[in-house]
Amino acid sequence: MKILFAASEAYPFASTGGLAGVTGSLPKALEDAGHDVSIIMPLYRDKIKDFRWVSGEFLTSAGEKFGLAESIIPGTGISVYFVSKDEYFHRAGIYGPDDGSAYDDNAVRFAFFCRAVVAFHESLRKPSDVIHCHDWQTGLIPAYMRNCIRPAVVFTIHNMHFQGNFPLKEYVCTYLPRSLFTIAGLEFYGTFSFLKSGIFYADQVTTVSRTYAEEIQKPEFGESLDGLLRKRSHDLTGILNGIDYDAWNPETDGTLTASYSADSISPRRKCRRELLKTHDLDPGSGDLTIGVVSRLTAQKGLDLLFPVTGRLADRGVRFVILGTGDRFYMDRLSELVVEHPRSVSVTLKYDEVMARRIFSGCDIIMMPSRFEPCGLAQMMGMRYGAVPIVNRTGGLADTVIDEKDGGFGFVMNRADPEELCKCILRAVDLHRQRNRWAWLVKKCMKQDNSWKSRIALYEDVYSRAVNARKAR
Repeated sequence: MKILFAASEAYPFASTGGLAGVTGSLPKALEDAGHDVSIIMPLYRDKIKDFRWVSGEFLTSAGEKFGLAESIIPGTGISVYFVSKDEYFHRAGIYGPDDGSAYDDNAVRFAFFCRAVVAFHESLRKPSDVIHCHDWQTGLIPAYMRNCIRPAVVFTIHNMHFQGNFPLKEYVCTYLPRSLFTIAGLEFYGTFSFLKSGIFYADQVTTVSRTYAEEIQKPEFGESLDGLLRKRSHDLTGILNGIDYDAWNPETDGTLTASYSADSISPRRKCRRELLKTHDLDPGSGDLTIGVVSRLTAQKGLDLLFPVTGRLADRGVRFVILGTGDRFYMDRLSELVVEHPRSVSVTLKYDEVMARRIFSGCDIIMMPSRFEPCGLAQMMGMRYGAVPIVNRTGGLADTVIDEKDGGFGFVMNRADPEELCKCILRAVDLHRQRNRWAWLVKKCMKQDNSWKSRIALYEDVYSRAVNARKAR
């Protein structure tokens, strides 16, 4: 099958988090399964340097000119195409300035990108069977292609919280007919919504875990689109994200202090010692070390840690936290370092090498998220032998089973400070049982969270989308 991925970011070219990890690695797994896959995304000139220009003149349906560049994902034959329009994409940040705010013209920028994707596809000698669109930034593509015979369109929701909703006065930038601005279309409580467009007009809709697919059909998690999702429930599939097992492999990862495998975990002790030394934390040999690699936002639940940090530090628990995000969380975590300098380390940035060293050196990878569509850090952590503590929500519920139920992690039943504290103290007690803990570590490392285990589900979704498009 010929598949074109459309996304606002893809690793290793431009990344702000999990979306890029998926769009950069799922195509490789599909390629390995025999499919012809390519990717199209904006050209962020200050971030992407390794490319060549594609000759020719490219115009959107609205007559807008754009340039086209090309590269490949290293180590693969997957082509990545870049839509070039410097006035929209040659900026400091992908979605907004580095302070975390959004650009005022994001509706214009990504409506243009969607039109450029359609124009690019129409220029291909052989059309794709499927265009796989990711998140709100590509949500208008299904609307633009609503009357096309082919390709089929699949739309993936990575996080319902980010919807691409804009004032009615900006609707003109879509170049779509006003007749689509209705409840049975793009209208969303007086605004127009890129995300709603994707959900409404795509042939098939996916999201990134089975539990999240169920959650978003309820008002608590549906972000006011739960009614539409219930109507499309027969076309909605939850498929867990995966990770690239070649890229995330403690046996071959050259960034680590020591290499190891599920059959030989003793070298992890060297990684642990080095992690504590690097972050100037108490090197107590028998105490529990908890790692956090996360965006620092309300969703991630790190504020649940604030009331109980002192109690946990008194029990010898150390925390190594890596991430960036909302100023409130960055400031409060920095205060914890001052309050507990030998128990808490916080690094306010994203650093992939440091993330890998945290995964390899911590005993626990902690994700107390209030909601989590899928989550990748728990998968990466388990791959590297870190036992997960998670809240029972979304993809966390689908990937982690509590050790009390015969599983390999610790699961909170609600996002509550005392519930988190109880889970951590349970881990502290179990960590003292060396043989039992080693068994947990090995069991985590043997979980299959590779993309290979998800491909058949995507192939089924693509086939259903193609059949639905043919039946129109």
